[in-house]
Amino acid sequence: MNVKLAVWGDRIGPDIGLTHWMLHFRSLTNLFLLGKFGQVGKNFQIRPYVSIVGGKNIQIGNNITLRSFTQIHAGKTAQIIIEDDVLIAPGVFITTNQHNFEDISKPIRLQGGNSNDIRIKSGAWIGANAIIMDGVTIGRNSVVAAGAVVTKSVPDFCVVGGVPAKLIKTLA
Repeated sequence: MNVKLAVWGDRIGPDIGLTHWMLHFRSLTNLFLLGKFGQVGKNFQIRPYVSIVGGKNIQIGNNITLRSFTQIHAGKTAQIIIEDDVLIAPGVFITTNQHNFEDISKPIRLQGGNSNDIRIKSGAWIGANAIIMDGVTIGRNSVVAAGAVVTKSVPDFCVVGGVPAKLIKTLA
């Protein structure tokens, strides 16, 4: 059996040995996070039970808190950019990755995948258990309702919700 222990890579989570318990202690958190992300702004907090994959391709702005059970998965080349003052509720899932599935003669896991950048602009609010898919931009001061699945970009100053997410109203 080939088992890898990714203790000090750019991954964080309760499934990664010795990483998760450090998030319970504020004094250890800042030291632990050095080098885990591509960029981190001021006043950044990460709560226990957050999972990060591909942290070197994640840029986080100022005044951001990643709440418990949030998962952020960046690809090997695709980036996730979270600008300043974004609210991220618990249980949010953000991924730059998609599996290919067009060839019915092969298992999906053998078909490879695609990665596309994600940007969440300043002042946005991502509700609890929302899912942000690859290639999406969430507009400035926009709201993604709890439980929404965002598959297309969201304009500035609006509210989206549902599965898939649709425009509910504009704020401007």
